[in-house]
Amino acid sequence: MDKDPYKLGKTRDEKPKGFLDTEEFILFLEKKKVNVRKDNLPRFCERNGIQMLKFKRIGSGGNVPTCYKIPNDKKIEQIRNKLTLSNRNVLGLELVKKKEKKILQIFDEALNQEESKSSIAQKVKDELGVPCNRKLVRRVLDEKRSSKIDKLK
Repeated sequence: MDKDPYKLGKTRDEKPKGFLDTEEFILFLEKKKVNVRKDNLPRFCERNGIQMLKFKRIGSGGNVPTCYKIPNDKKIEQIRNKLTLSNRNVLGLELVKKKEKKILQIFDEALNQEESKSSIAQKVKDELGVPCNRKLVRRVLDEKRSSKIDKLK
């Protein structure tokens, strides 16, 4: 097992300015509406290019304390955009729920033989500004509106 998997280098005596410890960094991310598990924080920071340093711990027990450089607003926005494209996190799951609601709304408002799965997906993409495909439309309609599916082209 690697003792320094994130290549943090030597241990500093104290936390430098412009850096937050783990608890403070989690709170900072929550304020910016980016939810990350505490145990997954070093991996999250490495994947998103956030600088990490380790500093001297008080006492002999526990992990080596790590501090994280405060990212700028542009970096936070990039991270949020990246997280919304994946449905394995809170932001992505919220977006999937919005897509599902929009799909059902468009389907319910459509007249007979007016919409197809592809056209519904395109409208969702245009209105929400995020990718949507006909497979998601098919899954949602099969689950929620299976009795009215013949309403499509």
